Amino acid sequence: MGKTTWFPMLTALVGASICVALFRFNALPHTYEEYLVTNILCLLWLPIVLIFVVGRKEPAQFGFCQGDPRTGYRIAGLLFLGLVPLMLIACRLPSFQSYYPIQKGAETSIAFFAYFELTYGMYLFCWEFFFRGFLLFGLQPLIGNWSVLLQAIAFGALHHGKPPMEELSSYIAGIILGVVALRAKSFVPCFVLHWAAALTFDVLVILAKRHMLF
Repeated sequence: MGKTTWFPMLTALVGASICVALFRFNALPHTYEEYLVTNILCLLWLPIVLIFVVGRKEPAQFGFCQGDPRTGYRIAGLLFLGLVPLMLIACRLPSFQSYYPIQKGAETSIAFFAYFELTYGMYLFCWEFFFRGFLLFGLQPLIGNWSVLLQAIAFGALHHGKPPMEELSSYIAGIILGVVALRAKSFVPCFVLHWAAALTFDVLVILAKRHMLF
């Protein structure tokens, strides 16, 4: 096995194992903190150990870097603006209002809302690193830009259980975010976009439930 193929193949094996493990774990009952710790370990720390210890590579090779911020944040900003009208529509739908915010305590306590959004942001950072960093850039030497499609399929599969409209659209979103990461040479703009959209949508849902939106 060539030096340029063994680590991408290992990335595929480990990535698939993590996706299967989280797919099963996330379907089980657990506390929010258990969810956070398990997902952060699997999505961030296991890949980081693999990169450093096994591959002896730099995280920057997997998008863990500044990359091309001008390109990345410009595209991310335009995508966020495009998402706003869609979020204004979705926040009024019963399927989304019954699901979001994921932690219902965020609806009644500003302190808990801040705690939830910050910790969920940490989770989304790990989420974006895994899909738009570890898998995307890790598989690219083996399958080229097809890694965009592969990580998007895994990304969409782990949206199982969310509102059907979100679950279906997550496959498309995964492809778009993968392209953004490649253009920016970093997953960080994808994280900023994802977190900004998640936080904004939670606010919109809460306001919509209270009939405070125009």
